[in-house]
Amino acid sequence: MGIPITSGAVEDPAAAYLEGLSPQQRRQTGQVFTPRHLVEFILGQAEYAPFRDRPSLLDPSCGAGAFLAAAAEVIAGRLVQSGLDVGSPSGRCRLLEIFEGSLFGVDIDADALKLARHGLIEVVKKWTKVSPPSAFLRHNLVTADFLVDPDVRDLPPVRQGGFDLIVGNPPYVSASRLPAEYKEQLRARFETAIGRIDLYTVFMEQAVSLLRPGGRFAFITPDKFLTSQTSVALRRLLRQTGAVRSIARFRSHKVFADAATVPCVTVFDRAAKPGSLAVLECDDRPNSSGQVRVIGSRRADAGALSDEGWQFDAPELRLIAAAIEGRHSTLGRFTARHSAGLATGRDALYVLAEGAAEVERELLRPIVRGRDLLPYQITEPRLSLLVPYTFDSSGQPALIDVKKYPKAIAYLRRHESVLRARHCVRVWQKAWFDLHDPVPTDIGRLPKILVPDVASHNRFAYDPGRYWPLHSAYYVVPRDIDPIYLTAVLNSTPIEFLIRLRAPVVKDGFSRYRKQFLEPLPVPQASLTERAEIVSAVTKGDFERADRLVMRLYRLRRSDLRQVRAFLVDAAGGRRQA
Repeated sequence: MGIPITSGAVEDPAAAYLEGLSPQQRRQTGQVFTPRHLVEFILGQAEYAPFRDRPSLLDPSCGAGAFLAAAAEVIAGRLVQSGLDVGSPSGRCRLLEIFEGSLFGVDIDADALKLARHGLIEVVKKWTKVSPPSAFLRHNLVTADFLVDPDVRDLPPVRQGGFDLIVGNPPYVSASRLPAEYKEQLRARFETAIGRIDLYTVFMEQAVSLLRPGGRFAFITPDKFLTSQTSVALRRLLRQTGAVRSIARFRSHKVFADAATVPCVTVFDRAAKPGSLAVLECDDRPNSSGQVRVIGSRRADAGALSDEGWQFDAPELRLIAAAIEGRHSTLGRFTARHSAGLATGRDALYVLAEGAAEVERELLRPIVRGRDLLPYQITEPRLSLLVPYTFDSSGQPALIDVKKYPKAIAYLRRHESVLRARHCVRVWQKAWFDLHDPVPTDIGRLPKILVPDVASHNRFAYDPGRYWPLHSAYYVVPRDIDPIYLTAVLNSTPIEFLIRLRAPVVKDGFSRYRKQFLEPLPVPQASLTERAEIVSAVTKGDFERADRLVMRLYRLRRSDLRQVRAFLVDAAGGRRQA
């Protein structure tokens, strides 16, 4: 249950302030407005009780103060409910004393902090009918970088042993948007700042270090940290330093109006022993009462969480997944290469209409994008990629000699300033006309299985050696296996069940098809006759028969198949079963 906040809670200044920032400013700082119903829900999940030992509360990226204003409303409301006249001189002093002793905020944006203080002043005026003193909360709201600024550790609760509660919506800023020097600074300070850093994960580590033993944080963040490889260190840290008490997951990316991420609310207790963990499934829109609607819940064992990934599937679904996996070899055993398609850094310049005459024809390669892929089929996009490479007989690449390709260089020089501004040129010091990603070989010549990077259902298609995949597609180079048979396995109902069960949802009903989720997939053994039947069905376009034949190889019970199909229908509607 969310904590009720009266209609006078201040949140509009925060929304108005963020709307006034440019999209680039918001992306650089990771600022996302947190609606009131989410603020209420997070405080409720944290079990915020302002008069139980007067807990100190910190929002480490408070912005214009939505969480602080909500907490202030709770404090004032509880005081009034207890019989205190907050409009009297003594009652007003009591209210201000509690605010100044328990509410703290940090943000790098001084203008946002001014709004946060203004919002808290408005809460005081609403309840007491009197403005607070001019020095009110001057030392509670600190303009600082929560991760590296020493002023954060000078806050009174930290000096007294740590905060009781840290709540909020930390910034979502990926490694590609962080300055190189800042990333190195984070890597030197934080054990979780490895791989592709995202600021919210480092915020979680810093929050742990600023909690007192028994203290708690409650954050709303992207749910990628539950399973991503780069978050292994964070999951290990949380397991070693305390216990996760609840995970509330949302159905889709529509929770925030201005951030295309699927979030979850994590409640963590420092120095606590693992116990029962609440797993909630939440709708992405508030109910008619303006509260987060919980559509499913169950309990899990926090002690069973591992560093490798946190899965919160229903027990019966885990049993079916284990049955499908059986003792089969995995996809990784039959894969010579598994990679994302090429990123150019400027698709609008490198992707040309088929047969474009502006550049030498030998530099043009037919491409395929994620949107062009269907189960077993490739829709011809009639587009070509300008690949500034030549290849020897073994497929080894060499960047072109600019003197030998004057048309291509003349075309690219018209956009030279834009190409030089790319990260791969500025930071990696690649040639100004090169593609963003490394070119490992003549990718188009490789027989490969293609799949979109995100999709609402399995869309694996076999390419015998024609297309260059762009970055919206992944490609798998098979080895020691019939590629048509393997394509049928990957498009089958049991494999789709495993992917949809375990790969993160990035938006409504869409899953990621990254290497870490594909390589462990089970590939069943089949006799020569069984394989021939499956390949024949695919070749004739009878994909339903191919699916039935593959399903037989997994030897699932009819009751299991019914649950698998019901789960897939549910997942297609944007939900996971809790």
